[in-house]
Amino acid sequence: MSVERTPVTVFLEGSSRSGKTTLLKAIEAPDTAIIYKNWPSDLKDPPIEFFLERDEDKLHRAKAAPQQLKLVDRGYLSTLTFYSVLEEQVGISAQPVYRWVVNEMGRKLYHPDHYIFVDVPPEVTRKKYKSHGGLVYENNMWIKFPERISFWYNRLLAAYEPATSVYRIDGSRDLNLVMEEFNDLLSTIRNGSPET
Repeated sequence: MSVERTPVTVFLEGSSRSGKTTLLKAIEAPDTAIIYKNWPSDLKDPPIEFFLERDEDKLHRAKAAPQQLKLVDRGYLSTLTFYSVLEEQVGISAQPVYRWVVNEMGRKLYHPDHYIFVDVPPEVTRKKYKSHGGLVYENNMWIKFPERISFWYNRLLAAYEPATSVYRIDGSRDLNLVMEEFNDLLSTIRNGSPET
């Protein structure tokens, strides 16, 4: 007799150039749904709704996916992080985003079972971005203020997700070591609840 496993949702979070996309693209498991939605890197001042709709769509797709493990590349926490830094640095209010999370939680949004946070120091983010020849647009808080991104990620994880497991991977190490740790962690999550 086989035991039905409850589907598990994992949000993969981290700053720009932390290696999240590389990790997701390396997964070749039929029981895993990978949910991500990229957009052009040269977006000029998109409205807040652009990001909110993107987050809602990703969570809807994750919920509908038949696979046992659902990996979401950045959830609503990254949108909160981005707008918290934007408010701090530019003065554009993050309150509409905070209200959206509170109002939509349990409807269009839901808490993941786990977070995997790929952590890289700010100087690594900048170095990787420059080595890829990326332009730093005025509204790109991820690259302009990686120290503040890290601060707000940690603060929001503690405030919004105190009951959710958060696993940190040191993304500044050799890629093979990072991938090995990521795959081991996914294996543990698939087979039951790992201890934090």
